[in-house]
Amino acid sequence: MEKKYLTLKETAALTNTAYATIKRDIDNGTLPAYKVGRKYFISTADAEDYAITRRQLAAIKGHTIKEIMEILPLSYAFIIEEIKTGRLHAHKCGRHFIIPEEELARYLEAAKL
Repeated sequence: MEKKYLTLKETAALTNTAYATIKRDIDNGTLPAYKVGRKYFISTADAEDYAITRRQLAAIKGHTIKEIMEILPLSYAFIIEEIKTGRLHAHKCGRHFIIPEEELARYLEAAKL
């Protein structure tokens, strides 16, 4: 019989992700879970969807904020502000933002005088 619910540890193994990342994503609402007493459970379907989403985000070709700082003389705070205001589009992957290459090109083209 196949399990309908997984523990955090099992979900971390399935998604090739750290236990702390799974817990953080549950806390911020990215990964739905059930809490029974002190234990958390994730449905197998939700865990599989989460794994697919993480693989898709990891496959995005782009730059981290630190890489952008090496390309352009901009501060970390400025780049974050551009992302938050929507002028620079980025994908959040765990703790990091990934700025796709075409998005960086669009951003630079829009800033061209």
